Amino acid sequence: MRRVWALALLLLPALALEAQFKQVDVNGDGTLETVAVTNLMDLAFNRQGQVVGWYVKAFKGTVFNDYTRAPNLSANGPVVVPQGFTPEEAEFLVEGDRLLARFQGPEGTLTYRIAKGRYTVEVEADFPLTLRLAAQGSPRVLLKGQSEPLPSGEGELHYMAWQTRPRAGYALVAFGNIPLRAKLVGREGEVALPPGEVLRIYGGQNELVRFHVEGLLPLPGLFSPNLWGQLSLGLLWIMETAFRYTGSWGLAILFLTLVVRLLLWPLMHQQFKSLAEMQRLQPLIQKINQKYKDDPNKRAEATMKLYQEHKVNPAAGCLPLLIQMPILFLLWKVIANYEFGQGLLWIPDLALPDPFYVLPLLYVITTFLSTWLSAHGNKDLIRQSLFMNLIFIFLVLQFPSGVTLYWVLSNVIGLGQQWMINQSLKPLKA
Repeated sequence: MRRVWALALLLLPALALEAQFKQVDVNGDGTLETVAVTNLMDLAFNRQGQVVGWYVKAFKGTVFNDYTRAPNLSANGPVVVPQGFTPEEAEFLVEGDRLLARFQGPEGTLTYRIAKGRYTVEVEADFPLTLRLAAQGSPRVLLKGQSEPLPSGEGELHYMAWQTRPRAGYALVAFGNIPLRAKLVGREGEVALPPGEVLRIYGGQNELVRFHVEGLLPLPGLFSPNLWGQLSLGLLWIMETAFRYTGSWGLAILFLTLVVRLLLWPLMHQQFKSLAEMQRLQPLIQKINQKYKDDPNKRAEATMKLYQEHKVNPAAGCLPLLIQMPILFLLWKVIANYEFGQGLLWIPDLALPDPFYVLPLLYVITTFLSTWLSAHGNKDLIRQSLFMNLIFIFLVLQFPSGVTLYWVLSNVIGLGQQWMINQSLKPLKA
C-alpha cells in the first residue's frame, strides 16, 4: 500500500514555485524572519532591514523546509547590514515574478528588489546609506584603476567579492552602475550608496554560466574560464544566437542539438555501427562459448577469429564515447545553469523540471527504443536498459526541462542515425 501511495505522489504534477514571502524562524532563536522565496535562492530579512540569511538552492524551484541545514552564504552573521538606519515600518510586496522588501524610517526608505529567476538583488535608498557586507569565502575587492582584485583596500568600487572556491562553490559579489565609495577590511566590506543609486549584490553559484547570465563574467579577476569554459561559452553563443533569430528558447535548444549532433555525427556513426555489429555477432559468439566452454584459450581464439572474419573491432565503440562525454557534460552544465525565463507548450519555465513529467517519460521511451534498435533482439540487453532507465528516471525528474528537452531531441536524432546504420548492414553469414 505504501508503494502505491508513493507512486501516486510521484505521478502528481509538480507545482510551479511562486515568488512569495513567508514567516519562518530560520535560525531557531524564537524570532520569526520574513523570507523571500524564489527559484534560485531564499533571503531572510529581520525587522532592522538586514539580510540575515542568504540561502542558495542546489536544485531550482525547490522549497527549503529546514533553513538550518540549507546552504547559507552568511558568515556567522548578517550578509547585508544598513549602517545608521533605524527602520520603523516594513512592507513586503509581490509584483509578478519580483519581490520587494521595503523598510521605512526617519532617514528615508530602503528597498530590496529580488527577481524570481536571478541571483542578483538590487538595493536602493532615497537617502545616503552605508551598507556593511560579509559572506563565506575569501574576500577581495577590485577598485577603480586596478587590474587585479586585492585582499583589502579603499577607494572607488569596481566590485567586491567573496568566493568559497576559485571555480566552484558559491560567491557573493557587490557591484554598481557607477563606481561607489567602498572599503574592505578583513572579512567585512562597506559600500557608500548615494541617494537613488543601485547596488547590485549577486549571491549564488560561483560558476561560469551563472556569471554570464548575471553579467558578471566581464569583471576582471573574478572568474577565468579554462579550455572547457571557453567551449561552454561557444555553446552559449550558439544557443543565444539562435534565440535572437527565433525568439523561442525551445527552438534555440533544438538548433543547438542539431549543431552538436552534426559535429558528433562521425563519432556517433562509428559508435552505433560498432555496437550494431557486435550485437549481430552475439548468436555466433554464444555458439562459440557453448562449443568451447571448457577451453578458455580456444574460446578466445575462435572469438577473435570471428571478429576478424567480419571485420569488427570490439573497442571501436569505446573511443568515440570517451570523446563525446566531455562535450555532453558541458552541454548539461550550460543548459542546467542557464536561466531561460520562458516556457514551452505545457512547461511554464525551461529552467525548472517538467511539472507533468512528460519530457522524462519521453526520455525513457526514446532511450529504450535506441537500445532496442542496437540490441538486435538481445533480450538481456533490453532488460538491462529498461532496469537502468527505471532507476535513472528519479534523477531525470530533477533535471531542468531544457536539459531533458535536449536529451529527448538528441535521442530522436540518434534513433534515426541508428536506423540508417541498421539498414546499411549486410546480412549476417553463418
